Amino acid sequence: MTCFPPRPTRIVRTACKALATALACLSLALSLTLGLTLGLTPALASKATPAQPSVLEPDEASFSPKVRALLTKAQNGDAHAQNALALALATGDGAPKSPAEAVRWWTLAADKGLAAAQFNLGLAYDQGNLTPQNATLAASWYEKAANGGNVGAMYNLAGLLGSGHGVPMNLAQAATRYESAARHGHVKSMYNLALAYSRGQGLERDDAKAAHWMLKAAEAGHQRAQYLMAQIYAQGLGVHKDTAKSVHWLEHAAKAGHVNAQYSYARHCQQGQGTPQNPAAALHWYREAAAKNHTGAMCNLALIMLEGKDVAKNPAEAERLLMRAAELGDPKAQHNLGVLLLEGQELTKNPEQAYYWLSVAARHGQAEAHALRDKAAKELSRSQIEAQNTRVAAFKARKPAN
Repeated sequence: MTCFPPRPTRIVRTACKALATALACLSLALSLTLGLTLGLTPALASKATPAQPSVLEPDEASFSPKVRALLTKAQNGDAHAQNALALALATGDGAPKSPAEAVRWWTLAADKGLAAAQFNLGLAYDQGNLTPQNATLAASWYEKAANGGNVGAMYNLAGLLGSGHGVPMNLAQAATRYESAARHGHVKSMYNLALAYSRGQGLERDDAKAAHWMLKAAEAGHQRAQYLMAQIYAQGLGVHKDTAKSVHWLEHAAKAGHVNAQYSYARHCQQGQGTPQNPAAALHWYREAAAKNHTGAMCNLALIMLEGKDVAKNPAEAERLLMRAAELGDPKAQHNLGVLLLEGQELTKNPEQAYYWLSVAARHGQAEAHALRDKAAKELSRSQIEAQNTRVAAFKARKPAN
């Protein structure tokens, strides 16, 4: 499994709808991993220096009328207005950007118990783009907001608990927070909770519960969950094994852009497993996956083009695809390319290149490549073999272009 996806990146909405467009400006780019931690340390936010009301004047010429009105309400102690004013100052929506002022107003609103402000303040400390980064304060404010029912805070706090960032690692509490957020409909939490159940991290392993939450996330459109749901049905983990349902979720994940799902779905369409055989669909999805540098898709697409079945025969394109996959480090592509260059039937015969790619394939674990390499060597001079051996020793798989 891969690390968990990033935590929610948007600021919690408030009653001030005029500032809704500013929410995306405080995106959080933290990568989460599923872990687990004991109880949070006592809330440390109260130790921060108490924020003081801003000295900004309501009639400041650079403020929009809406922000001026917010400022008046904020100075009169309205927590929702303080939260909204902080958003405006953080994002520059209707007022000049002022990170320090934004943090002070959020602190005032957070101290009044407004969960949205507590979450936003936690996010500011977590991200560190408005105030010096402080994971401990971030966790403390997330905890307050989560206890106040803020779903985004539940998810972000679970991430900190799972990674031990700012708080002691506690997988059990991380799982508990993920479950709380999942039950409130938070899709990424559903996915992470499913992973926790499937791995037995922070709670007892339970394949049925893992399948339940993975299905919830998949139905809500979570791409990775859709792909893993296909694996769950294929293997019968916590559910009855069902190839048709597995292919159903592969198709959804493929359409959502999941490259491994595109490759797997193409194979099912090609072979007619769990879905009617569909050569055109197989060709389409192999091309989609190959365009994303999936070497298995490149190999299968190359073989289709060499056979010329259900598509015009195209040896040149097949060689290009195999060469690309081989250069990216795929042992099977290296082996197949070497065989084709040695035989000289579908591709132009080239013993030197055949020897080179079969040698590389052999180094990468393709046992049958050894004998074929020796066969190719019989057609080469000693100097040619030495030259190719030098190339083989220097081989490094290329990194896919971004």
